[in-house]
Amino acid sequence: MEALILCGGFAKRLEPITLFVPKPLLPVNGKPLLDHILDKLENLRVDRIVITTNRKFADQFSYFIENKKLRGYKSKIELIVEPTLSNEQKLGAIRSIDNAIKSAGIGQDTLVIAGDNYFSSDLKGVISAFERLGAGVIGVYDLKSLDSAKNFGVVRMDGDVIAKFEEKPEKPSSTLISTGIYVFPSTDLGLFEKYLAEKGNPDAVGYFNEWYIRQKKVYGSKIDGEWYDIGTIDTYKTLYEKFMTKK
Repeated sequence: MEALILCGGFAKRLEPITLFVPKPLLPVNGKPLLDHILDKLENLRVDRIVITTNRKFADQFSYFIENKKLRGYKSKIELIVEPTLSNEQKLGAIRSIDNAIKSAGIGQDTLVIAGDNYFSSDLKGVISAFERLGAGVIGVYDLKSLDSAKNFGVVRMDGDVIAKFEEKPEKPSSTLISTGIYVFPSTDLGLFEKYLAEKGNPDAVGYFNEWYIRQKKVYGSKIDGEWYDIGTIDTYKTLYEKFMTKK
């Protein structure tokens, strides 16, 4: 299995902080957010980690990766740089995935993770579900609030199967939301190119998921513990202060 971490966004809602520091490299509990994700991947059977970012922040990610290797991180890490310098030029998450698959030659089953989320789960449950089911799996989290769910991709499940997926619906049918953690079998990687060829919205993975569940049977695996989408300064402040109070 390979892992792809999406770090290509410009995080406009977190400006001015993210004018200078990319969201995945913001500090959380004493180290960059991306470090927390990589620590979890080191405990999984992942042959290669591909990080995709934009040209504006490429140097910062290159430095981060080299420093990680110097400190003894054992997994193979590769950086893919997209030719974008601003939010107006961004590829969007779906194009970013498709570009990384082609540029890095990704061909194995692939764990895709949004690089701007914090989660305490060790990911073993999601991987186990994928290995057991042999099909696409979306990591889901119960926000326990229909009002909060409006801001995310909302999942309605029938047993383990995802029966419905809606990207940021006005009236959510469930409090379960997509976490930005996905596992795709190698046989489904070509579907990103097919989706884009059909003029699908390239921006959020949720739009792809709405289409994906019409093509294939896709499953959900609930993420335990804590999960935060670092989408706004208020959310980042909440997470930052959460760890400050523990010290």
